[in-house]
Amino acid sequence: MTRGSVARAARAVHGQVCLTPPLTGSVRRTTLATPALRVAAPFQHVNDLNRQNATMTPSRAIVASEPAAEHHGGDNWSLQDIQVPNELKDGEILVEMVATGICHTDLSLTAPGQGQTFPIVPGHEGSGYVKAVGPNVTKPIKPGDPVLLSFDSCGNCKECDEKRPAYCDAFAPMNLFGESNVFKSGDGSLGIGAKFFGHSSFAKLSVVKESTVLPAKDLIQSKEELQLFAPLGCGIQTGVGAILNLVKPLPSDTVMVTGLGGVGLSAVMGAKIAGCKRIVAVDRNQERIDMAIELFGATDGLNTTDVTDLTAAMKEVSGGRGPNVVIETTGVPVVVESAYYSVDTRGAYVQVGGPVSPDYRFSLDLVQHLFRGIRLWGCVEGDSFPGEFIPEMIKHYRAGKLPIDKMVKYYPADDFETALRDMHAGKTIKPVLLW
Repeated sequence: MTRGSVARAARAVHGQVCLTPPLTGSVRRTTLATPALRVAAPFQHVNDLNRQNATMTPSRAIVASEPAAEHHGGDNWSLQDIQVPNELKDGEILVEMVATGICHTDLSLTAPGQGQTFPIVPGHEGSGYVKAVGPNVTKPIKPGDPVLLSFDSCGNCKECDEKRPAYCDAFAPMNLFGESNVFKSGDGSLGIGAKFFGHSSFAKLSVVKESTVLPAKDLIQSKEELQLFAPLGCGIQTGVGAILNLVKPLPSDTVMVTGLGGVGLSAVMGAKIAGCKRIVAVDRNQERIDMAIELFGATDGLNTTDVTDLTAAMKEVSGGRGPNVVIETTGVPVVVESAYYSVDTRGAYVQVGGPVSPDYRFSLDLVQHLFRGIRLWGCVEGDSFPGEFIPEMIKHYRAGKLPIDKMVKYYPADDFETALRDMHAGKTIKPVLLW
């Protein structure tokens, strides 16, 4: 599989798609994007040279180094001693992390040929406690307060003004690459990048941008909940939000979800919350299909392993006419195209997963598309406004409608390599590192 370039793709798009594992085990995920859209802001990696003489506090972090040409996701990560600056700049907050979810985007953006500047601390599904607040922070937080973290956005463009920050004109430069030289190596000899997605949560202590912070004092009841809610800020809101924020299906609708990773299973839960009559879970892993039905609300399953006519099978399992809604999370071409052509008349097809290759193009029958009235959508971060949607998801969790505790497995941060192995092997749906 030829690896694509996130750098190339990000010059062409102003957004990002949360990545989920493909249905086909032999296909390795590469990059995030599709070409031919615009980037409003210049695409560059910020170099924070002003930190070089700052006083520092020792900490630990998972640092991604320059990957080898022959690379398997995460094998360029290592737990290292680092130094974190004591002096905070405008709009910065020092957060002591308690938990960080591992997302496939962390792996994709630290792989070879992705335009990343190394070394850098990844991590973008975090939660923790405020240690210090920098100047000109306007959110109501103080040292000791719990916070949840999500993605970054400019707050000033049209999309941000309309509470659609996932489509921020500056999404790519503000999230995918961070800033160089925010941290230092343990011996002080090397600068290390941070502010990945605005917060680089693979660190015990991290300098976080205020724009990524959700005050959580009134949202959580314990440290254990703060740990559990860490992945709400990306993967889970991507799946649940695609249903509740974008599609808004009716109870009479049949929803089909392709790919049952963390994002896909979150979409299944979102469809259950929406009260959809039939929820079809599609994967090549029978254990995941069984879990989707037994734990997360799916009513039917389709194992793609030995299917020859995938479109026909998708229609059949969805009642004959096909699903009213498809949430596609794999980016695998045969699944993408089969799922699209399975959609019932006037149904909706939503692409959530990034393509397995940035060069992939999907050709559709425009006449059929026109006369069947199909809605074709892309969806980033669940079309979410995190400051409002994360509290909504917490309410669903408390009501027993969003059982995220059944998909999360905790690992000590020191044991992140086991977490990665289990994720690659499909043993863990959503690994969460505890600091």
